[in-house]
This record gives sequence, structure tokens and C-alpha cells, in this order.
Amino acid sequence: MLTTLLCMLTGFMPLTPKDSSSSLLWKVSGNGLAKPSYLFGTIHMICSEDLPFSVSIIEAMKETQAFYMEFNMDDTLAMTKVAREMMMPAGYSFKSLLSAPDYTLLSKYFKDSIGVPLLTLDRMKPLVMMSMLMEKTVTCPHPVSCESMLLLLARENGMSIHGLETAEDQLAIFDSIPDKEEAESLVKTVKDLATSRKEYQQLLAAYYAADINQLYELIIREEDIARYKTLMLDNRNRNWIPVISGQIQHVPSFIACGAGHLGGQNGVIALLRKAGYTVAPVM
Repeated sequence: MLTTLLCMLTGFMPLTPKDSSSSLLWKVSGNGLAKPSYLFGTIHMICSEDLPFSVSIIEAMKETQAFYMEFNMDDTLAMTKVAREMMMPAGYSFKSLLSAPDYTLLSKYFKDSIGVPLLTLDRMKPLVMMSMLMEKTVTCPHPVSCESMLLLLARENGMSIHGLETAEDQLAIFDSIPDKEEAESLVKTVKDLATSRKEYQQLLAAYYAADINQLYELIIREEDIARYKTLMLDNRNRNWIPVISGQIQHVPSFIACGAGHLGGQNGVIALLRKAGYTVAPVM
């Protein structure tokens, strides 16, 4: 489901990798680099009790000078602009995207389980509702954002903070998916929340095992995701490589992106290797 994809693509303490392809933290070296950089696979929402980072992650951040995330959440002006762009123009209605029974179902869930009347969000993009619903797929009382925690560490270490893409770039991806399809995905998630949570637990298990290849396979196996794999994974991965390469050639950097972007033949790890870098798991 799209809510699951949003969670995985947009950490906790990685366990000891099972093999040479199982890790969430990767060291990037070679290809003329004076000092190594690091690549870390995140998960957008996770239970707070699973959050503490390993010594390897903390040390990697101390060894680097720049912190890159998918988009710069530390840019106040950009974040304010994004918040404005979530509001649709007059005449738009989220309610009109759904049948009356589906809207009633979704409205009741938002009121009873999220505590927000759906009608108050009627002019917002479906992405807003997706973000709110995403927290309910995490079966714990205090879910937290991995990216936000890494951002705090980057600030504490005095690192410069950047984005692999702009927030507008990321919004444009979801804007290219029909609003009606996103709305229907929300309904599907609520209608079978147990299955959505089960699927997310499978993704979490692969993440806890630091198995990026299994994680990738689970993500692209989902029906809603298969149609947008090129848009949401492959194209973005390719676009990030020149950004990453240009940065790490000048300043050792810590790059954090959704763990779903790491695995596969078109994943960030494979593409960096094709670009001439040595990318090795950190135990």
C-alpha cells in the first residue's frame, strides 16, 4: 500500500549483519576519496524503544562533516513552503474523491482513532492524510521519526545539513500519482488495518535484520508500489548519485535515505559501485 511505501522510502540500532549484503550502515571509499563517507538506510517511523543508534552510526557521524537526508528538513523556509503547498485551491474537495460509503468509513476512523475530523482536512492533499494514517501502522504508543533523530545528532555534531532532493521534488512525485488513487489507498488501508500492520511488521523484521535485499523485495512486491517503482525508486536513485558523488569528493559526508533505496540492481549501493566507489557494510 502507498502508506507503507511512504514509511519505507521517505533507525534503529542495526543488528549484526548476517552476510556481506546485510547492513544498514555502509562505508563509501575509493574512487579518489581522501576520507570515507557513509550511507545509512532509514525507516521513517519506528517505535521509540527501538531507536537508540549503534556506536558505529554515532562514530560515522563524528567522522563526517556534512549530513544529507532525502530533503533538508532543517530548512525552515522550504518546510513552510511545503506546508502551504499541502493546501489545495478553492473548489478542491478530498470528499469528492471517494464514494459516500468509503468517505463515511474513513471519516469515522479519523475521528475515532486519530482524533481529527476528516472534514477539516477537505482541502488538503491526500499526502497529509497518508502521513497521519502512517503512524497508526506502527503498533506502539510512541512512534518517532528516524530522520528527525538523525537530524538532532547532526546538529549536535555541528554538521552542515543538506538534501539529496528538494522538498518540492518529493512532493512532485506524490502529485504525479492521481489523488483519487491515493484516497482509495487510504480507504484500503483502513478497511484492512490488520493486514497493513502485518505487512509493516514484515518490513520491520527485514529492517531489524538489516537485510536490505529482502526489504527491497518486500517493497516492490506490493501491488500499489509496482506501478510506481520507476518513479519513486529507480529515477530518484539515479538522480541522487551525482549529488552524492559531487559531495563526497569534497567533504566526508553521512548520507541517510530510506532503506528501500539501498537494495536492488538500481539501488544506491549498486549505482555507487558502478560509479567506481567501494561500498562495504559496516559491522
